[in-house]
Amino acid sequence: MKKFFLLGLIAVMAFIGYAKTGTAESAQTAAVGPFDGSFGVFKSAAAGKDYSKALAALRSLMLSFLAESPLLLEHVRFVKGADNSYGIFSPRENDLFAAAELIYVYMEPAGYVLNKNPAGYYEFGFKADFQVTDAQGKILGGQTDFAVLPFKSWNSNTEISLTFTYTLSGLEKGKYKLITQVRDAYSPKKASCEKWFTIE
Repeated sequence: MKKFFLLGLIAVMAFIGYAKTGTAESAQTAAVGPFDGSFGVFKSAAAGKDYSKALAALRSLMLSFLAESPLLLEHVRFVKGADNSYGIFSPRENDLFAAAELIYVYMEPAGYVLNKNPAGYYEFGFKADFQVTDAQGKILGGQTDFAVLPFKSWNSNTEISLTFTYTLSGLEKGKYKLITQVRDAYSPKKASCEKWFTIE
């Protein structure tokens, strides 16, 4: 009797395990997201060693992801000058500035919309506003649309850098916060970043 009960318990547990597995598999099959098509093509092409097709699928996957993503501002930092490109810049060693010294801020936006023109090239771009506050958060000044940056490319560029140049005058010695808001030119997406700096 004990042996029969034990076998019955094992059979019930095996059935429950099968039911859970079947449910999980059904849920996984039913869950179709915006990236599944491109990812499936990538997996199939990579398995077949069709690297050109796999790369094209990865690019399509990246574009789908960025369309879903909010606007992001990555690697925001003070740099030594305005002449920079993606990942190529000279970081500033500190956040100390002399009065009226030019301030350069580097950043890499992601998640912006690429608008394909009927001529076949891609259009994208950004507008930017800024504000300066004191250490207590009081707004001292700023400007709307201080930068308007349109771009055109025959490629669907997903890597781009921006360097903003700020000319701030009339600031006394002390600590301040520079707030930059970047807006996508082809969607309502926007993002802000903050950098503290000190006037010596």
